[in-house]
Amino acid sequence: MKLYELEIFKDEKKYKKLIRAENLNTAQAKALAKNWKILNIKEIQKSYFKKINDEHVILFFKELALLCEAGLSIPEAFKELIKIHSFKGISQVLDNLLLGQNLSLAFENANFGLNYAELALIKTAENTGKLSENFLQIAKLREKSMENEKKFKKAMRYPLFVFISVCVAFVFLMLFVMPNFKDLFENLNIDLPFITKIMFQIYDFLQNYAIVLFLLLVFIFVCMVLMYQKSYFFAFVCDFILLKIPLLSNFIVYNQNYYFFMVFSLLLKNGIPLYKAFNLAILGLQNRQMILKYRELLKLVDSGLEIGHAFKKIGVFDPLVVSMLNIAVKSSKLDFLSEEISKYYENKMENFMDKFLILLEPLMTLLVATLVLLLALGIFLPIWELSSGVNF
Repeated sequence: MKLYELEIFKDEKKYKKLIRAENLNTAQAKALAKNWKILNIKEIQKSYFKKINDEHVILFFKELALLCEAGLSIPEAFKELIKIHSFKGISQVLDNLLLGQNLSLAFENANFGLNYAELALIKTAENTGKLSENFLQIAKLREKSMENEKKFKKAMRYPLFVFISVCVAFVFLMLFVMPNFKDLFENLNIDLPFITKIMFQIYDFLQNYAIVLFLLLVFIFVCMVLMYQKSYFFAFVCDFILLKIPLLSNFIVYNQNYYFFMVFSLLLKNGIPLYKAFNLAILGLQNRQMILKYRELLKLVDSGLEIGHAFKKIGVFDPLVVSMLNIAVKSSKLDFLSEEISKYYENKMENFMDKFLILLEPLMTLLVATLVLLLALGIFLPIWELSSGVNF
């Protein structure tokens, strides 16, 4: 959805309004449906808004909750926060509020970076009056997501560093060490072992195409990132493949299930109806294959199947979770047990990361040892064969 700024004439006065629409014609149609006389309309480019860091968003909502708890009105709280924070999103939200928009719409139109579940919590807070409580919940939600992302990056940083270092070392040895041995063995005119021949072929290939190969890999990586962002089908295929990779798939499933049940629980506790809360929690997920699974789950529930049976039929949830959901439906404590399920998946995710890190170090050591062994065999096997054939 694109964002359009309209300058309209109403009640003999000029106003500025923001409208979300798929295109310019749809935006005009929406404005005319509200009997607005359009003086000017233009699309607001998202690139105009600087992306707000998650840490800033967390700090902002914590401070906003404190100011609301202290008795300040929303506009007054925003005016105080503008003095502290430098990012433009806050002033944009305040401008939208002064234009007459409600708080959730003001956040949405300001491109503040909130997802649908967070916007729903703000909208609920407007109706219930629990502004400070819901602002803290949004901060907690974002904080948990950021912590999980940091844990994943921390877990992947070491193997990526080792893998890249090994690749660089291998290429360096191939390009700068192997030529000396190649000249030596060619001058001796000896029959080379199979592994040495392969290494010399790798050297010839890298010598001729190393730069081309590097540029090709960079090009493929950039294209894949852009296609993942722009093409839904390509992103769906990538997400599907990620769920088929051992170990990584476990982390993704645990992380997505944890996030879903945590958001689902928060929305239910704030009085949002079951169906709407389910939909909003799905919109917060990132893996498209998991989103499809949850959509299938929603269809099963719509068809009249009990929630516990629907979760069991999808096949991505643990038996314990299915049992807890059955109990939740019978006891009418779905909000409470959804929170417990989110904690269950959070613990599984943390335990998995700990085991993964313990397993990772010997695997990386084995990778380095294998590379060293291959290089040693490729270089020293011909020398050993040559020395064994010398008669003293």
